[in-house]
Amino acid sequence: MKHEDGLNSAQFSPDGQRVVTASRDKTARLWDAMTVTHKDTREDILLFAELAEATGGVALETDGQAENLKSLTPEQVKTSRENIAANFLVPPSKLTALQRFLKWSVADRRSRTISPLSQVTVSEWLENRIKEGTVEGLRAAIQVDPSNARVTAHLGRRLADYALKQDSDPDEARRARGEADCLTRRALKLAPDNDEVRKLRDEVIKLLELKTN
Repeated sequence: MKHEDGLNSAQFSPDGQRVVTASRDKTARLWDAMTVTHKDTREDILLFAELAEATGGVALETDGQAENLKSLTPEQVKTSRENIAANFLVPPSKLTALQRFLKWSVADRRSRTISPLSQVTVSEWLENRIKEGTVEGLRAAIQVDPSNARVTAHLGRRLADYALKQDSDPDEARRARGEADCLTRRALKLAPDNDEVRKLRDEVIKLLELKTN
């Protein structure tokens, strides 16, 4: 979900919790910015360090004057994430930005919001990308949820339209055609009983006159 060209400017919001960037790709994007305030405790900072170690899968250990990196076991990583989650059981509205970031980082990826300070869940965000129906938006959605059959099928369907555009570059149209076929076939394998996915696959087969077994 990065800009496709260089940045012209970047500005913090008045509360310091977000950054808006403007790019030469003619888009603006809003990003969450985690900052520590006087409301955050020493324990919060230590939990942030614990999160960093759990995310990287390594811990920094001090032995006299030496500092060594020690690999964490999957069980140790799981325990750290559970410890962080247990500290923030209250609603997000009662947490600081840093605390919300900590809570969000260890939350279930399938049900959490799209970013720490957002109120839009991942599933809602994915549904919005499907409704918009743009290739760029659907590609971003696949990056967020690669195994989502509906997103995969819709992207394949949009690429089929692009492959048939008369003003398309022949090489790009050929790539779009191949990708449309591949994506809709994959979507059908991910969700063979989903009527919407089957319908999109059938449309791509018909539009591109694909041969099927």
